[in-house]
Amino acid sequence: MTLSESSYSDRVVGIVVHHKSYDSIEATVALLIGDGIADSRVIVVDNGEEPHRRDELAALLPARVHLVFEQNGGYGAAVNRGLEYADSLGVPYDYVLVSTHECRVVKGAVATLVEALDRNADAAIVGPTLTSGEPNEFIWSAGGFLTPTLRLPRHYFHRASELPLFADIEFEREWLDGAFLITRRSALRDRAVDERFFMYMEEVDHHVALRNIGWKILWIPAARVWQSSGGIPPYYLGRNMQLFQRWNGTPFSRAAATPWSIGYRALSDVRNRKGLSSVSAMISGWMDSRHVRDAEDGPVVIVNPLGGALAHYESELTDVIHALGLRTTSLSEFEPSLSGDSRLGWLLAYFRLLIRSRSTRRRHVTVVVWPVLGYLDAVLVRVLAGSRVFVVLHDPSPLVRSFGYDGVSIWLARMLGRDRFIIHSQAAEGVTKSSGIEAAVLPHPVLAPIRRAGGVARLRVVRVLGQFKADRNLVALEEIARSLSGEDVTLEILGRGWPAVQGWSVTDGFLSEQDFDDAVDSASVVVIPYRKFFQSGVAIRCFERGTPVVGVGGTSLDDLVGNDRKLLVGPSYSPTWSEAVKYALDRRESGENQESNAVRVASLDGWSRWLESVS
Repeated sequence: MTLSESSYSDRVVGIVVHHKSYDSIEATVALLIGDGIADSRVIVVDNGEEPHRRDELAALLPARVHLVFEQNGGYGAAVNRGLEYADSLGVPYDYVLVSTHECRVVKGAVATLVEALDRNADAAIVGPTLTSGEPNEFIWSAGGFLTPTLRLPRHYFHRASELPLFADIEFEREWLDGAFLITRRSALRDRAVDERFFMYMEEVDHHVALRNIGWKILWIPAARVWQSSGGIPPYYLGRNMQLFQRWNGTPFSRAAATPWSIGYRALSDVRNRKGLSSVSAMISGWMDSRHVRDAEDGPVVIVNPLGGALAHYESELTDVIHALGLRTTSLSEFEPSLSGDSRLGWLLAYFRLLIRSRSTRRRHVTVVVWPVLGYLDAVLVRVLAGSRVFVVLHDPSPLVRSFGYDGVSIWLARMLGRDRFIIHSQAAEGVTKSSGIEAAVLPHPVLAPIRRAGGVARLRVVRVLGQFKADRNLVALEEIARSLSGEDVTLEILGRGWPAVQGWSVTDGFLSEQDFDDAVDSASVVVIPYRKFFQSGVAIRCFERGTPVVGVGGTSLDDLVGNDRKLLVGPSYSPTWSEAVKYALDRRESGENQESNAVRVASLDGWSRWLESVS
């Protein structure tokens, strides 16, 4: 059984890497659209560097297909630029389809691959059976493996006339051919494609790296895609083989794999009387590999013990770090309320994540996005994860009694775990300083604001989003309801644990990431009814998605609203909550929006300086 196109068309974006293949690109894109990828979600990245042919290329593509022109940095660079462009569109997506310009997808292949990813939550990438040849087709790749001793990449069933009979199942592979893949977006946040290969073997490196951090790579026999391939040019075979071995090989394979491959090619060419030009090119590539630098730093490791509640924060932090040109590796665990595990099991899983972060090769720094044991985490992370590990302290003074925030825990953190914490507001700094805790004050990570096209929705909806806590200002909400009574405005509260609030419709329940984004997008205004807070993740998400927020002035919200102080409540701001909401409604209806990227720039700036200081 395969998915209907409507069930995945809004969850997949397609990136087609194009390089001077004007005869094939039109058919490649048309077949992708015909197999269920919406034309507005197809991005063609052209790195041919032929400005005089850009109009010709555009004329070959449907009008709603996005066309991005880039300098030729190779396959990996084109994929990474395509991802950046996809993120800038402001449309949610779960999976990324990457195709080279000559692939021809067989009807139903995309649905089959998406269904496999849906079925396997631990799979990062799925790929089809690749065929080649005209008029007589043969198997090009059924996924790949690395030879045991020299770790040389090889295809399964390469050049076979047909596959054995397989049932409708999937097979785990060490790597897949990069001509046509569907990848989970979160996996690409864990590890981007390495651009230093330029072309060929970067997918092998990428898939090995993902497997090393726990992801699976799956070949799906039932999905079929045809591609044209002439193999690897000898220069890049010699160069990239050595790069792959340098970064992924054993001491023996690093020394022997490329020379063995060169010797094998020499014997083959002599036997077939082809001369030694290809061998010479391989040797040149092998020699030139010495000039490709190793990464100066390993990845920033992100440890997230609240994989559900802090999924968006993790995405924001990952996006900021990637924008700074650094790689990330994410290690996460769902909280007991989502995983069904016991609190003890969750705590032990957190310990394992910290230990795994320590073993990450050449890590730059580790950022733990939530302190499971409060201030005691400052000591714990040093013991389990080693040096250069820091913990984001979202709430240095919780409203409810929590483990690890007592005087003894604070004293231990001050004595044994100094300078381990990251905080996001001046208010939080006041609390930590009063306890003698030194912490780095960094801007809250934020995605680039989404600029949405189109008119303003007719319905006027004011929403409160998020779980109820004791610091929620119910009096303010009742004042808003009284003032807006009789007006054509819907007042809604969406979140767990809320009591009845006069004048408001309350829906008690957990919002998934997609539900939350939909609720933000369809709201005219989001109210942040907090009496006390250090920073607001809800307000950050509203800023990212262009929805006005109303809250208390003189807080971290000031940075989000900029000069638009009437959105906030207090002295020198709007005098009442209802006046701020009315102003926000009028502002939304006029089509105004926050046009400044100042918050994003400040976030990048602050994290850049900090990451440099701890390197």
